[in-house]
Parts: sequence; structure tokens; C-alpha cells
Amino acid sequence: MVHATKKHYDVLKEVIAKRCGLEDSMEIKYVQNYGKEITLSGKDIKTIIMTDLFRDMMYEVAAERGRQIFTEGMITALQEIKKRGYSLAIASGIRKDIITGLLAITKCPVTFDYIQGQDPVLSRDDNEKLDAELMKQGKISFVIGDKADDLEPAKKFGAKAIFLRGGHARGGEEKIADYSISHPKELLNIIT
Repeated sequence: MVHATKKHYDVLKEVIAKRCGLEDSMEIKYVQNYGKEITLSGKDIKTIIMTDLFRDMMYEVAAERGRQIFTEGMITALQEIKKRGYSLAIASGIRKDIITGLLAITKCPVTFDYIQGQDPVLSRDDNEKLDAELMKQGKISFVIGDKADDLEPAKKFGAKAIFLRGGHARGGEEKIADYSISHPKELLNIIT
């Protein structure tokens, strides 16, 4: 999956602002799905445009590559963990419609019990709200991720952090993680 830094997002928003004439302080009426009208700032509209572009690209990649978008062996490992009686959750700074869209487009056979993701204006800053929503669902035993931002909430949850090498590491993940693995099948030795 493609990840960008805040700097990348800022550059994209600047390009969108220039191309579309949007200013942060503008007020734009917006009708949400099924009719509720709200007012958004120009800044929020730029974020929606930016994340719509990301959604469209990710949907195209999912349609083209199918289940190849998943780390090799991850689907099988998650299916086995589910059979062992664990609930599975996704908590991500990515929009929920992008996450669930990718799962639907690829016909992912893994059933996730909870999916916490962003809305189109990315209003859940620093994933604090996402983490709080997820903690309401029950005990979190393990957190799996390929970068430090994924693993850091484990301590707050009282969970073990599992670093999956080979993804989008930015450095320091091995220090945060309770376990470091190179292949998803290794999860089955940890999550028993």
C-alpha cells in the first residue's frame, strides 16, 4: 500500500489549491450521502479531493492486482488466527471507504470484526479517536504493523507489538516491537 508523509500531503494540497482556486478559509456547502447538508472549509474540500484521488488510485490497483496487494501469506495467517478465536480489527489513518473498498474489490476472504478508518476530511487527527473507538470493542492483545506509527499504540492498549519487516518502516520499529517477523506465517507462532 502507498503511504505518504505530511509533507507530501501539503504539496498535494498546494497543487489542488492552485488548480482549483481553493483557499483554506472558503466556506463551501456540502451534501453528505443521503442528504445531510454541512458547511466545509476550503481546507477540508482540498483534503477530500486529495483523498479521493488516493482512493481512486488504490481502487484501480486493487482491481488490477487483486489479492496480490496483500503481503504474501497474510490472508492465510489471518484466517488461521480467526479460527483460533481471535477477533480481527483494522485501525488506520486511511479513509474507511478506501479500506473496505479494497477488501470488497479484492474479494478478501478474511472477515474483520472491526474497521476503524478516517472520514473524507481526515478529522480524526493522530488516530487518537480511532484508537479510542477500537478500545471500546474489547481487549486488544496484539498490534501488527510495518511502521512505528502502527506499533506505538500497543503500549496504550496493553498489547504486544508485532513488527512485520519489509513494509514501510521509517526506523526504530525493532525497538518498539515485542516481536519482529519477516513473514506473516510467523504470526502463528506468536498468536497461539
